[in-house]
Amino acid sequence: MDANPIASYKGYDLYPLVYKHAVVRNWPERKPDRTFDAAVVICREGGEPSGGHARTFRLDSTQWDNVGAARRGVLRYAEDIINGAVPGQSVVSL
Repeated sequence: MDANPIASYKGYDLYPLVYKHAVVRNWPERKPDRTFDAAVVICREGGEPSGGHARTFRLDSTQWDNVGAARRGVLRYAEDIINGAVPGQSVVSL
């Protein structure tokens, strides 16, 4: 993973992860459009993103049609987690 965070927010470094959406296909069918899923690694500012004080949060509810939209969306999701606006998700232990 790149050692430079994409963004920092309220003392946390944010590393968005965007990857191709895995589509389950049945034959015969039209090829679906390419979509992307996203997750974000959150760690304390200056911390190691692969260390024990980092956590990965996956955003399961949305697929995006381009990488830029996925990155922006998952960064907003990370900010919501840090602000305590996502039930069941927290960065308190970091």
